[in-house]
Amino acid sequence: MLIDQLPAPRWGSAPRTRARAARRRAPVLVVALGAACALLAGCGSGPNQAGAAVIVGNSSVSLTDVQARVDQVLNRSDVMTNLTARGNTAADIARFVATRQVQHLLLAQAAQRDGIVVDDQRVDAELAKPDTAQMLNGDLVFDPVAAREAVRDQLIAEALTAKYLDRLAVTVDVTTASSRDEALSKARLLAAGPAQAAAVLAADGANAQRNLQLRAALVPQSAALFLFGTPAGQVVATQTSASPDVWTLVRVTRRSTDGPPVGDPNATSVAQLGVQTMDDIGRRLTQPLAEQLGVRVSPRYGTWDPLFLSVLPPGQQPSVVLPATLS
Repeated sequence: MLIDQLPAPRWGSAPRTRARAARRRAPVLVVALGAACALLAGCGSGPNQAGAAVIVGNSSVSLTDVQARVDQVLNRSDVMTNLTARGNTAADIARFVATRQVQHLLLAQAAQRDGIVVDDQRVDAELAKPDTAQMLNGDLVFDPVAAREAVRDQLIAEALTAKYLDRLAVTVDVTTASSRDEALSKARLLAAGPAQAAAVLAADGANAQRNLQLRAALVPQSAALFLFGTPAGQVVATQTSASPDVWTLVRVTRRSTDGPPVGDPNATSVAQLGVQTMDDIGRRLTQPLAEQLGVRVSPRYGTWDPLFLSVLPPGQQPSVVLPATLS
């Protein structure tokens, strides 16, 4: 299946360090943040970019706050020795911190929208778990205030997953291209209308899948992929392999989060998912909100990728997001 070829989420991986606890994946920031570039969404009215590291809607985090968190990492000689030995730079660390701050603002907005409340007692209980400290160290969180923020974000992401996973469904068309130019050409045709899209998919034959109907709860390990977060009425394309050059294109014709639950609630995939997967899916569920609110990032850190929900360095080939005519 073509969706099996899509890249894993790239927003949550910290710079490459020693292996973390089993509840978290081994972090690989340079690989994770280095495979796609960005389309920068505008914010309209709201905070001014001057002095802001990241802006989400009408909320922002200052350059001073982000740099303070970066400095906490840079001042840890033991951590930096490990990071630099694995090829990480101060710029990689800064992009990771900026990414987490954007995600923090998005998760806070999602919690407010959905009435999700994470009280201090829940945060305290999570912080008291033996493996939480190792998880926070792996995410380059060394400050007590930042630790509470990171844990609260994770609990919000888990709550979003619990609320929506069993009701999330998408219908998509998927195909591939062998270069950026071909991907752009196909994306424009896929977005132009049903007849043009049908012609592209028919010409691609076995390399394409049409009207692929997916329930996130039935493929939970894929639920954090961008095809589950992309709103209906969009065509997206991104490079999924550099050598050989392969681009995956997805035309989303339907996306809903209010369908009937899948199967027995006591046997749903939510109850069986690990913490990291729950966190990944919850962050993916903020993708439409990021588009709705708009995200801006200071050029000193890079640009925001609307598919991978992460800050990426400039100069890389961008993911493609186009509005599509569905009828």
